[in-house]
Amino acid sequence: MVNVQKCAKCGAPIVWLLTPAGRWMPADAGLRRYRKNPKGKTTVVNSWGEMIRCDIDVDENPDGMARIPHWATCPNAGDFRKSKGGQHSGR
Repeated sequence: MVNVQKCAKCGAPIVWLLTPAGRWMPADAGLRRYRKNPKGKTTVVNSWGEMIRCDIDVDENPDGMARIPHWATCPNAGDFRKSKGGQHSGR
């Protein structure tokens, strides 16, 4: 079961995924069907925290289900970026 929370800045439903590098990444809570495409315009993150370049919302032959990183959809994503002093206001 996924623990859905709300983004502190925009209120959208998000989940936190652990990346292979051991960092936490916020992602939109909703799952999207994707098909891998190295030249695709969208990047999704799977349940293992791996980033995949792809086409989303495909109807035929999807490669799987994944989430869009929340920094790609949050209207306030810039508020969470690290400052030059290393401070971070995110998780």
